[in-house]
Parts: sequence; C-alpha cells; structure tokens
Amino acid sequence: MPRTTADSFLSDAPQEIAQAPAILLAGDEPYLIDKVLRVVLEAVITVPGAEAFDIETRDSDELTAADYEQLVSALPLMNDRRVVVIKNVTAVSADVRDRIKETLAQAAPTLCLIGTGGPTMRGNLYKLWEEQGARIACELPRKSPRSKQVDFDFSRWLRARAKADFEIGMDRDAAEALAETGSDLQTLYVELEKAAMHAGDQESITRADVEAVCTGSISGTVWEWCDAVGSRDPDRSLHLVKQLLDSGESAYRLVPLLATHFCRLGLVVELGTSDPKEIMAALPGRSWYAMAKGLATQAKDHTPETVARALDLLAAADLMLKSTAHREEFVMDRVVMEILDAA
Repeated sequence: MPRTTADSFLSDAPQEIAQAPAILLAGDEPYLIDKVLRVVLEAVITVPGAEAFDIETRDSDELTAADYEQLVSALPLMNDRRVVVIKNVTAVSADVRDRIKETLAQAAPTLCLIGTGGPTMRGNLYKLWEEQGARIACELPRKSPRSKQVDFDFSRWLRARAKADFEIGMDRDAAEALAETGSDLQTLYVELEKAAMHAGDQESITRADVEAVCTGSISGTVWEWCDAVGSRDPDRSLHLVKQLLDSGESAYRLVPLLATHFCRLGLVVELGTSDPKEIMAALPGRSWYAMAKGLATQAKDHTPETVARALDLLAAADLMLKSTAHREEFVMDRVVMEILDAA
C-alpha cells in the first residue's frame, strides 16, 4: 500500500488503511503518533465495547518472544480482528523481530499488527511491514525532502487546537508567544492545556495567560510555584511568588489557584495511588500527565490534616487580602511559610 502522511490520514482516513493487516506509524512527533493511533483504533475496532477485549499494547523493552507469540496467536473475542500495538518497535529484540516478520508474511485476517517508532525505520522488517500493510509518516513538513528545518506554522496550529479542543479563542500575540516556548507538538499542546485552564471563562487565551502558566515564559509560572509549595520547597516557593508578583500577577488570583492545587493534592492523598493515569481519571476538570505525576510525588509529603490546614490558611489569607491594608507580598510570604511550617 502507498505511504501517507499523518495530516492526510487525519483529514480523510483511507478505508484501505483501516483494513490493512499491518500498520506502521513512523515519525518524530509523539503527538501525531498518538492522535493517528487513536483514529486507527477507532477505525479497526468496529464492535462497540470491544476495546477492552481485543486491543493489546506493549512497549518493546518489555516484550519477549514468548509474550509476542501469545499476543498474536490469540483470537479476537468480540471484534472481527485482534489488535496488537507494539510501541517503539525499533527497539525490539532480534528474536521478536524474526517473529514479527513471520507474522507479516502470514497476514492473518483476524489480526491487525500496529508498530510505532521514529522516522528512521528502514530495513527488511519495515519494508515488509509496509508491503503487507501501510506506513503513516507522523512528522512535520520540511522545507525540502533533505532539509532538517521544519516548515510549519505552530502559531496557527495552536489557535486552531484552542478552538477545536478547548472551545476558546486565542489571541495571535498569545499564540506566537506560546509557539516560542517549544519545538514539538506534544510539548506545545501540554502548555496550551495549561493556558486554557488559566484563561477559564474568558473568550480568548491572552499573552498574560501564557506568561502566567507556560514553561519557558519570561517569569516563573503559577504551576511551578504551586508545585514548589506542594513540594515543601521554601526557597523556590518564596522566590517564585516574588517573581510572579513583580511580573504583574495578583495575589487575589494566586491564593485561589494555590487552593485549587491543594484541593487536587488532597484528592490524591486520599486516593492513595502514585499512578498518574489513575490520578488523571480521578481529577475533576482538565488534567495532564505531568500534573498528575507531580501531584503523586508531592502527596508523599502530605496527609489529609496538612492539606486541610493549608486550605484553612489560604482562606485566612484571602480574608486578609480583602479586609486589611497589608501588601500582597507580605500576605503571600506569610501564607506560604505557614503552609510549609504546618506541613
């Protein structure tokens, strides 16, 4: 089957690819690989509810030849085909490579073998994979076939994703500022999620939202500061809160944002798991893997009592800001130190 690009596939997924016995997702953009994989699985699984029974995913570094044989020899339970996904297929052992070649040569009608990996997937194995099925190139367009320089409008892509995925506009200035903080779609998408959350009910994400929460912006981010307080790091907590206030952030926004962080932290403490995926499933609203992983680490240093105490102190700080003439920096330094002392 002919090769296709992720962009073309996502715009109009050819039926022949969905019906292929083997599909190779090759490229250097994890965001595109994950997105294409979701669309492929939706097309291959035709029976509702069969996902839990007829899809098996393995990382190459944990796949033995015996495991592989067991995966590909099992028959589908509900769907017309069983789907086996091997991630980072370029790192499989020699024994597994030989068995994959045998599987591809047989082209069993009850199996769809999907492999993911980097852009440099050349050799007999990948040639056979493509001949028996399809290859989808998951990478950004280049200025020329031999060029390493990407020819892609990240700013325009960010604005489109903000509208499509988060139902919010994005100022051109904000998109350009965010585009400067990363060079791959996965990183930029995570930062876009943060900016969308920070914007809340606003009509558009602004540059101020990007500078407040996105890694790589000029000042320390609100997210970094919340993590520093949750991690009980006094020096970094005080340094970042001063940096935020000096850059124009308001204590009236910082207090409720830190309270939200401790509400999430309290949920993770009660949950009693360090698995980021389980934490993401339990958290209300939008969340992302890095957030869940950070909360899991911070939860080890907290108890339900320390979280409750932090929330009480933040409520008192909110009252102090609204009812006294104390400077914002004084109130924030005081509440941060009291939270760290209580923890």
